[in-house]
Amino acid sequence: MKIMIPLLIALLLLTGCNQSKAIHSEDSMTEATHNPTAQEIIAQDPDADIFQYKGVIYGNASKVEWVQQEKVTAGEKVGTITQQYKEGLNFEDGMATKLPVGVEFYEPTKKSGPILLVKLNGEEVRYLGLIEG
Repeated sequence: MKIMIPLLIALLLLTGCNQSKAIHSEDSMTEATHNPTAQEIIAQDPDADIFQYKGVIYGNASKVEWVQQEKVTAGEKVGTITQQYKEGLNFEDGMATKLPVGVEFYEPTKKSGPILLVKLNGEEVRYLGLIEG
């Protein structure tokens, strides 16, 4: 009987902890990892400079130090901006918030993470794929 009481208490505590964690995970938006959507990014930053390619959102990386330090040059053209985002539209591949229609984007000649290069007004601008792991 002396052994049963501590076992029952431990069982109740463990059960209570599991229920608390389950309730917490229902309320938490960060529990499940997924790549951020354009809607999530725009909700946090309405002025975000992003575009979508192959279902991944790419953000302007002009202020991301490690991306700027990478030695990359434009290789193969992989896409073109085909549509400008307007509130209420579903964000899809080829759509951008800031880049104008017709701008082309390229993969680097040497792959260095999820970086794409955009040729804009004679300059290369680096965009980083926003991927959660």
